[in-house]
This record gives sequence, C-alpha cells and structure tokens, in this order.
Amino acid sequence: MLQEKINSSFDTHPKWNNKEFCAFLLLYSALADKIITAEEKAMVLANVDEKIYDDILKEIKSNTDDVNRKILLSYQGLYFPTLAQKKELLHMVKKEFYADMDFSEVEMELYETLKTIM
Repeated sequence: MLQEKINSSFDTHPKWNNKEFCAFLLLYSALADKIITAEEKAMVLANVDEKIYDDILKEIKSNTDDVNRKILLSYQGLYFPTLAQKKELLHMVKKEFYADMDFSEVEMELYETLKTIM
C-alpha cells in the first residue's frame, strides 16, 4: 500500500522549470526542522510567486519523505548533472539553512543526506 502511494505520487508530480525545482529544494530543506521562517520563505519567494510557493509547499507536505527525495533525484540529469551544479544547489540549501541564523542539527543531517543523494 505505501509503495503504491510512493509510486503514485512520484509518477504524477508536476514537471517544474529550474526556478520551481529550486523552490521545491529550498522548501523541502526549510521544512527539515518543521518550521518555515519568514526569512526562509522570503528566499523562496525571491524566485517564484506566492501561488507557485503554495502549490509546491502543498506538494511537499502531501508526499512522504521518500517520494520527495525521489522527486529531487528525478531532476538530477536536468538541473544538476555536473559536480559544479550540484555544489551550487547545495550552497543554495546552506544559505537557506542560515537564513534564520540557526543551522540546526536536523538541518545539518539533511544537508549531509542531500550531499549523498544528489
């Protein structure tokens, strides 16, 4: 049953442009500590409008963590196929974590996971 939900969610996720994908990555990262601060939200909204922000946030919250990670990986060949592009995305995530001046232990763990899976 869970595998069906994972496959179903993964197969039907929206196809995002680069800015939308980055918004997904930043929102997924911001939710590591279960709270999106005003600073974190502002970083995302610098690239996408409020509707896209809300749609992507809804997508993340409706998926399991496994599905969200599979979605990240599904964009690997498109938006971060090279080591330099991967480093750029990870730098963006780190800036998101520091947006609220608190790089928490949970965020550090997610950052290390993202380094591994991306």
